Amino acid sequence: MPSLGGLQPEVPCVRCHERIPGLEWGERCPACRAARRRRANRLARRISLLASLAAALLLGLRMTPGANARVWIGVGVLATFLLTRLIVQRIAMELLPD
Repeated sequence: MPSLGGLQPEVPCVRCHERIPGLEWGERCPACRAARRRRANRLARRISLLASLAAALLLGLRMTPGANARVWIGVGVLATFLLTRLIVQRIAMELLPD
């Protein structure tokens, strides 16, 4: 809600308590949000690499050898990496401690 002068009130960031105009109550400032996103990306990258390594090992042992099998293993590993990274990143953005 705008203040009497038509300006947006300065609200403190939840984490660093810096007052930012236009920030909603209970939100983080852009700098804190970027730091949290970096931490989430690092965690998501590590977990997705482990998951894709496990998928490659499992698919490599389960599928019969051949040219088509290698393509499907690659597709499966890539899909595992991308989906795991997306899911872990979103969960980490919500659940990482400050």
